[in-house]
Order: sequence, then C-alpha cells, then structure tokens
Amino acid sequence: MICRENLASPHSNTAARDPRMHNCRKNIFAAALGMFALFVTGAAQAQQTVRIGQAISGMSFFPIWAARALGSFEAQGLTPAVSITGGDASALAALDAGDVDLAAVGSEAVLRAAAKGQPFQIVYSLMSKVTLQLVVSPAFLQKTGAKAADPIEKRLAALKGAVIGVSSVGGIEESLARWLAFKGGLNPKTDVTIVQVGGPPAHRLALENKAIDAFILSPPEPYLAEKSRVGTAFIKLSDDFPQLGRIPYLIFVAKKPVDPKTSDVVVKAIRAVQSASAESIAKPDAVGSAIATKFFPKADPDAIVAALKAMNPGVAEAGKLDAGNIQNLLTLSKEMGADAGKESSPKASEGDLWSNAFVEKALAK
Repeated sequence: MICRENLASPHSNTAARDPRMHNCRKNIFAAALGMFALFVTGAAQAQQTVRIGQAISGMSFFPIWAARALGSFEAQGLTPAVSITGGDASALAALDAGDVDLAAVGSEAVLRAAAKGQPFQIVYSLMSKVTLQLVVSPAFLQKTGAKAADPIEKRLAALKGAVIGVSSVGGIEESLARWLAFKGGLNPKTDVTIVQVGGPPAHRLALENKAIDAFILSPPEPYLAEKSRVGTAFIKLSDDFPQLGRIPYLIFVAKKPVDPKTSDVVVKAIRAVQSASAESIAKPDAVGSAIATKFFPKADPDAIVAALKAMNPGVAEAGKLDAGNIQNLLTLSKEMGADAGKESSPKASEGDLWSNAFVEKALAK
C-alpha cells in the first residue's frame, strides 16, 4: 500500500485536515497487524504436536525423558504431548482409539495384541535390551547359600520357593520372573510365588521387612537397593542371557496403516529420541542431571546417572529393527506364552508386525 500523503510531516496540520491521510494510516496499521498475526500463526503451525502414550513412568523409557529434557522434540519441529497411561494395555487402547500417534510400551504386549489381530506395528526400539534385574534380600542369600557370583544355573535353582515382588500382576515383570524359573528347570507356575507390592519404594521396603525374597525391576532400583544395603542384584537378565541383550524390549508402536501425515510425525519423533539417546551415550552425567532436574527433582541424581549408564547399551543401535533382534523377541515371547500367532518369523512379519522403514528415514535426515 502506497500513501503519497505520508510525505507530509507528521507534525503538520495536513493529516488533521485531510481524512484520506487518516484513513491511509489506519490501513497501514491494520495491514501491519495482519502481517504480524500471519507470522505468529505460521510459527505456531510450524510446530507439530506429537502425542505419545507412555505405559509407565519408569526410567527404562529414558530416551523419551531425555528427548523432553534436552528439547530434542522441539528441535525437530515437534511439541511433545506425553501422557503416562498406567500400563501397556491402556497405551495401546489410546493408540487404537486415535488419541495418540505413538504408544511407548513393552514389546510383549504388542505381540499379544498382534495374536488377536489388532492393527499395531513396531516402528522403533526405544530400549534394545531387557533392563530388568532380579534383586534378592540378604536373608535370601543366607537361607539359600547362593551368591551373585555363582553360575547362572545355581542362581536359578535357588529361586525355588522364592516370593518375588512385582509392580503389577500380569505384566512383563511377572512374565520374566516366571521365565527365569522356566529357564532354571523349575515349574514357573508353582515353584515361585508372585505378589504385587506397588511402586519401587514399596519393593525396597518389602524386601527389607522380609515380606518378599526378591523383586524384579529396572535401574535405578537395583542401584538404590545395593546402596542402602537392602538387597543385591542377583540376576541381570541381559548380562546372564545374551539374547536378551539385543532385543526390542521397549518400543514405539504405530497403528496400521500409517497415513503420510502421521508418518512424518513418527519419523521426526524417532529422530528426536535418536538424538537424545546419542547425547546420553556421549554425556550421561549431563543428560542424567537434566532429566533429574526437570522430571525427578526429589530423586537421587546419582541414581539417575547410574541408571542411564547401565541402560545406554540398549540405545546404541539408534532403535534399529532387524531379523536378528526380532527373532530374539519372538523366541522369548513364545517361551513366555506371548506368541504372535501366525506371524512367527521375522521375514513373514516384516512390513506388518514390524518395520525398520521409519528408522531408516530418520537416520537419512
């Protein structure tokens, strides 16, 4: 817009006498406000929202915590909206209903859902190792005569008759506790007793009060139990069973078919957690401190850092999925009774149960 009357001095009486001058200036002001509004709206639209349903608030989901603490989502043009759903089933239900774009859950739950024909696809491995550790009380060690340095066969045999605490009955902790009994030649249904004891602090208290012989949790709980001398890390699943050291244990899941718009958001979200995971490997102390400060201000910062260092090997492959780690998952799930039904081989299930395409796009940048 060009107003030649603007050549007059703003202090002259021309503007006051000429209504055209007044209207022109009003139009310029309105146009400027419009341009500003468009700029603000465009900036807001540039940030896409990624809705993530995270099963629990455990530290084993640390790539998501790290990406949020470090601003990795925002760096990819995303605004994260993360909801803690209270379990795998709730997160998958939210995904199925279209309430979230991605579900962050345990892989066992997805295989169970796949066996029922539900439309879910594994698109990223958030944690590519089983992070759970079985922690036992001093009383258990004294009663059984077993030691953490014993061969795994002897440690597994010592579990006969043990009372093992878990966060929730029917979850992955119970499944893997019974799997340990199975691997030790015990009856997984009758030779161990599984009890629900609540959150992590309740586990340590129950162990200290001899209400349970053991609990099975991910870091930092084993670290905290040993630090307080309440328990000893007796079995570290991914260390004692190498196949569990390379397995998509915690995963991002999308609903099939993934439309182009959602696919773009998924790729950006994966790129964000890849970046945060790489930062955690390079600077665990700094990342652990950032997570503790933003999300767990009452927690022991050293425990958060220790947890990251223990779990960092599980994010070293940038969330890649392949026939090898999918086979490890299918084998473990079958032994735990969570077979994926007809999708029983990595080759047959690629592109359906799982896909590495999103990871490859994220890495290609």
